[in-house]
Amino acid sequence: ALVALDIGPIGQLLEPTGSLRFEEAVNIFKEVVLAGVPAGADLVLIETMTDLQEARAALLAAKENSSLPVIVTMTYEERGRTFLGCDPASAALTLEGMGADAIGVNCSLGPREMPPLVRELTRWSTLPIAIKPNAGLPDPGGAGYDITAEEFAGSMAELTGLGVKLYGGCCGTTAEHVAALRAAVEAVDFSAFVPPRRDPDVIPCASEKEARFITPDIDVGETIECTSDLLEDILEAEENAPQGALKIAIYDEDDLYTFAENQYAVKDALCLWTDVPELLEQALRLYQGRAFWDGTGELEAAFLQEMARKYGLVLL
Repeated sequence: ALVALDIGPIGQLLEPTGSLRFEEAVNIFKEVVLAGVPAGADLVLIETMTDLQEARAALLAAKENSSLPVIVTMTYEERGRTFLGCDPASAALTLEGMGADAIGVNCSLGPREMPPLVRELTRWSTLPIAIKPNAGLPDPGGAGYDITAEEFAGSMAELTGLGVKLYGGCCGTTAEHVAALRAAVEAVDFSAFVPPRRDPDVIPCASEKEARFITPDIDVGETIECTSDLLEDILEAEENAPQGALKIAIYDEDDLYTFAENQYAVKDALCLWTDVPELLEQALRLYQGRAFWDGTGELEAAFLQEMARKYGLVLL
């Protein structure tokens, strides 16, 4: 059996929703990775995340401080978004871009509610999909959860047709549920799943809460500078930009702070621009989505490729 180093949420909200700084979160997760990996972990499992930015912090900590495979699963509500508003498409595009080895869903819902979430994940990601749903809903009278082991296993086995490759159970599941699940999926032909076709001319980007799709000739409009009016400038640009993209310039470290404070307003595809490599990396590290580079800056190709590998930067 393989042993996973399990990493859950810190318990504090990150800026700007809360007071925890992004790099503080990365350092907290780093402590967990540096403790767990030498203890003999075979892989890292980041789970029960409701904040895409916190999931990014944990993924960065895992990738920067170990060479182990990393699975990241988010927790969604019935409306199809996490508590903080992230949808499966944004999670899929962002986490795959940052090097997750598998992505998926855990907790909050039962297996019956999984299909629409799984379809959205497989639509925008080529990674293996992992699911660990609850055993339905808890009985208010304390009699356990409302889905039996047999019902749980049967519903889960049906999801192989949607492309799920990794299976487990969260709240309310027992050893009996997992044993029944294993027996059910062992009888399934996983090769029957046909991945959805993707249009090569449509390039996916993502903010924290919205997926956006651009083409190589996208018009980013006028460059937005990180002034005290950045929030208003972002809202105005998105209201008046039918092409669905905007471009923000980072000239110095002060711009990074301004960008970090106001990036939550970005919903369209984001082009980041700077002529300083260190500033671009810091901006990508802070950005809670997947940005793109329009090729107008004079940065070395090797550096841009590294940014694409580490942070999912889309290179046009």
